[in-house]
Amino acid sequence: MAAPTSLAFRALDHHVVRGLADEPALRDAAGQLTYAELLHESAVIAGALRLLGLADADELHLDLEGRDRVVAVLAALRLQVVPGAADGVRVVGRPAVATIGGESVPWEALRALGRTDPLPAPAEDLADVVAWHRQHADVVDPLLAGRTIDL
Repeated sequence: MAAPTSLAFRALDHHVVRGLADEPALRDAAGQLTYAELLHESAVIAGALRLLGLADADELHLDLEGRDRVVAVLAALRLQVVPGAADGVRVVGRPAVATIGGESVPWEALRALGRTDPLPAPAEDLADVVAWHRQHADVVDPLLAGRTIDL
């Protein structure tokens, strides 16, 4: 069996498996998240969005800042969704709120929901998912290289 090649796996899971679980992946004014913690947070948000109905190749619009943006971009990679228009499914604001099918779900509720079924990284990426990498290289590139994102 070949090793997973998806961006989500290579950005986080790979480093956790290779012994960097406790190394800092993100630093900001609120503190830091290790690779293991960032993997967990992104898997939780991805799991919540999946439970709320997002499927592979669905569109998702993100308009977030800081730590929430990093977690949401990594969740989008796990979900295998593609960047979408602001009038569709979206996660926006501060504090962040997801709007899906006309229903608004606060970020903290997403975190609680996703803890029941965190989403694993896919083995490989769908074609259009790489758009997240192009749009958010400042998030993806440091993690692919095993470095820390400083916000």
